[in-house]
Amino acid sequence: MASELNASTWDDTQLHIPIPNEGQIPQGCVWVPCIPDYTTNSYIPIYNLYSFPILNPLPQPAGPVKTNIKAKISRGGLKTKPWKENEDQLLRDLISQYGTKNWAFISKSLNEALYDSQCIRKGKHCRERWHNHLNPELNKGEWSYEEDIKLLNLKQKVGNKWSIIAKDLPGRTENGVKNRWNSLMKKAKCDSNLACYSNDVIACKLIEDFEKERLNKA
Repeated sequence: MASELNASTWDDTQLHIPIPNEGQIPQGCVWVPCIPDYTTNSYIPIYNLYSFPILNPLPQPAGPVKTNIKAKISRGGLKTKPWKENEDQLLRDLISQYGTKNWAFISKSLNEALYDSQCIRKGKHCRERWHNHLNPELNKGEWSYEEDIKLLNLKQKVGNKWSIIAKDLPGRTENGVKNRWNSLMKKAKCDSNLACYSNDVIACKLIEDFEKERLNKA
């Protein structure tokens, strides 16, 4: 069959290869679906037999197993590269000139200036970089009692809507308020007296304690 493979004479109906019944497979063999490779006039198995657990395992080859199929896309996806200082500075300049609305245009301008128009930074990357790191209005300092009390009250009121909560806490980002909430809950549950309570009960207790601390420092 391999010698008869030819792209010009290949019939689409031949792609529908029937799966053999269990009794048709010789003992000790595993049926593996294949795809035709016109460049070599051969079949390529879709799966690697050595990766399948079977009752009587095949002996492992001495060297690395080679396959004819190479993954074109990483299973882990494409990772964003760390931002460089020249990128940050150009992003600040572009935002100063064009504002914080048209992120697609800003990312395009940045890629044209630094990466020969390659799509390295997308609009989403630029927006997140600005709002989470570069915005001079960001508050990266210690949380005050007032901020913690407002965070706890808002969390009980709107739930896990971190973007809404962040809007009522100037300078704090969505990730910042979420991380602060998780940190408060984790620290509180380290106390054996609070570990068995729900987050809502712990939040009420923390609000009470923070109010007392705030009044004592006033």
